[in-house]
Amino acid sequence: MIVIKYCNVDLIRDVDISHYLKSLPLFMRDEILRYKHFPDQKSRLLSRLMLHESLSDTRARTCLGDWKRDINNRPLIDSWNTFNITYSSNIVVFAYSTTGLVGVDIERKTSINYEEIMEHLHSEEQQFIESASDPKSRFYEIWVKKEALLKAVGIGIVNGLNDFSCLKNAVDYQGKRWYLTELQIHPAYTCYLCSLSLDEEIVIQEFKIGLNL
Repeated sequence: MIVIKYCNVDLIRDVDISHYLKSLPLFMRDEILRYKHFPDQKSRLLSRLMLHESLSDTRARTCLGDWKRDINNRPLIDSWNTFNITYSSNIVVFAYSTTGLVGVDIERKTSINYEEIMEHLHSEEQQFIESASDPKSRFYEIWVKKEALLKAVGIGIVNGLNDFSCLKNAVDYQGKRWYLTELQIHPAYTCYLCSLSLDEEIVIQEFKIGLNL
């Protein structure tokens, strides 16, 4: 099973940040507070609170202190499920899988000069985008798929993005077949999940935050 949690950072008031931080280990609080701006603090705080709730849901709450990062800066807890986090604008998405690797990415569909990035994409992807009546939406579809896949692999955006195509929702990469699933989180955003299973149950939950944490 794959569980998706999402939340809007605007649900946290600036004055309540310190309250929510109290439910987290000291090293997590320090990491969050290193960000100077409240929106950045809130997005990181929300992702840790989603992890906290997910650990409680799976009876693994004591594992929160085992949070660490691998050589590619990907967060993990060795004794728990694989998980992934993504932020864009005021939306945070947290995903974990009980069966295998998982990656998730979300992007707000803003006006950007995507043409500058096009040359780094696969030729099939470039043609797919350029032939559309709404090329910006197609660009976000491809870009978010690519990010979700590379986050599932655990390496993030790297050189060689044009070596593989995410035009289809099944992609062979590094000897494995990865499946890409669109998630309907918010109409102003594009969001995709990447996993190794096509038939795995996906549960999407809006994260409910309250002062009783």
